Amino acid sequence: MSKYKVGDELIIVENPDKEKQVLKEKTALKIEDDIASISWALKIVKVEYDKPNVTLTYRNLYGQEHKVFAVCSDVANFDKEKVLEKALLKAFQSEIIDISVTKNLIKK
Repeated sequence: MSKYKVGDELIIVENPDKEKQVLKEKTALKIEDDIASISWALKIVKVEYDKPNVTLTYRNLYGQEHKVFAVCSDVANFDKEKVLEKALLKAFQSEIIDISVTKNLIKK
């Protein structure tokens, strides 16, 4: 990402190739002996809080932008970190489901 100031305006230019490379490096499935581990990376584009809801916009490894929604069930004790974590878990779940669906479609 590059930042340029033109007059009073700040212009941010993102490098999608660099972003893809970072996401690719951080996404992996590793198997050592009888232990398997998975790591997954998403680019958080935007987080919008509307108590008790959160809307998370993210970009995946393939550059596709998606939105997920999460609701804090305990409105009285609204915690931004916990509800964001809930939204991120939904995003990761969605990406895993998408990969398994894609692999099943390719096999047919």
